[in-house]
Amino acid sequence: MICAGVVMLALSSCGSGGKEDVLPPTVEVKTAVVEAGGYSQFIYVKASSSWRITITSVDGGEPVDWIIADPSSGSGDMDVTLKVEENKSEKERSAVITVENSAGKASKTISQKAKGSEVKPDPTPSGGNLSPKTGWMELPAIPEGMDAFTHSMTVGSVSTRNYSFLWDYSNLVAPWVAYPLCVWNMSGKIGRTDAWALDPLLPANKQPVLTRGFSDGNAGWFARGHQIASADRQTSYSSNAMTFYGTNMTPQINKGFNADIWANLEGKVRGWARDSDTLYVVTGCVIDYKDGETVKYAVDNYGKKVTVPTAYYKVVLRYMKSSTFGYSGYSACAVWLDHKVYSTKTIDSSYSMSVDDLEEKLGIDFFVNLPAKVGEDVAARIEAEEPKSVTWWWR
Repeated sequence: MICAGVVMLALSSCGSGGKEDVLPPTVEVKTAVVEAGGYSQFIYVKASSSWRITITSVDGGEPVDWIIADPSSGSGDMDVTLKVEENKSEKERSAVITVENSAGKASKTISQKAKGSEVKPDPTPSGGNLSPKTGWMELPAIPEGMDAFTHSMTVGSVSTRNYSFLWDYSNLVAPWVAYPLCVWNMSGKIGRTDAWALDPLLPANKQPVLTRGFSDGNAGWFARGHQIASADRQTSYSSNAMTFYGTNMTPQINKGFNADIWANLEGKVRGWARDSDTLYVVTGCVIDYKDGETVKYAVDNYGKKVTVPTAYYKVVLRYMKSSTFGYSGYSACAVWLDHKVYSTKTIDSSYSMSVDDLEEKLGIDFFVNLPAKVGEDVAARIEAEEPKSVTWWWR
């Protein structure tokens, strides 16, 4: 869709001396009638130039303060967060959302039900969109009673999975994010889209809203740390933009962790992937505060507390048909990092452990679909292998 739009603009500019025509914007609203208790949703602005949003009453055209658009101005196509505050009145109310640029404007009306008219929803969504029976090699076991989700992408003309994640509604982080990594699905020169946005699979009140980054909680400032890295998805704008969803972020120490040793670990994992047919990756955060220890948190743009993890890990399953080590072409490695400031940026074997050791440490069954592929005995040998003794990982 984006590529086609670029082509159309290029064609239309040929007869105008290379000058693109500015077209009136359009705006799409998913939910035009919202409940009294408040609601957040995306509206989609499509525009070929800079634009601004105004929100006014339907009768007198006066500005209203019970709906907030974030951001309220921008340029080009964008998902905009629309936050509707609780209606404490016994009357329904409505407002007009108008997007305007130099070529024209587009409007949609949003109505909110009166107090007492809504049916109270289950406070926690359930089910997710990822079945525990899904056979993808990178997936850990999905615990009973927890929700897992997956995002898809298109590489060339092929529809495929981007990444999957387990969601913790209490701490507002993903305990793990799982994805395949190979030259085919990570190559490209898109760069960082910085398309910070809500994950469309979850309501805004069940995920961190981080378009403006974290605010200080009880432990200072933290960076928005990716679990699947932006550099892991470079094939298209949309595949990269998905890595900027709030569900893929955790509060990370920046200097000495996110920008240093963690970034180097991400780069090392991509290097492993380039020398593999496929590298199946699970990136995870750990929340393990001891009794009596103060639980650290950061604050999102809506004032919600997001728990600061105590540790992070990456565990990978390498497949290389022509591999000279491992079993049946497979080998595995886990890397553990406590969430602290490191004086070094270097990742070496001292941070590694076997998959079995990580499973025992966390109580997670990683690569749950591996036995069906290679058999129970071979899978057990792969997960028990000590990566410190395999020089390939540390070349």
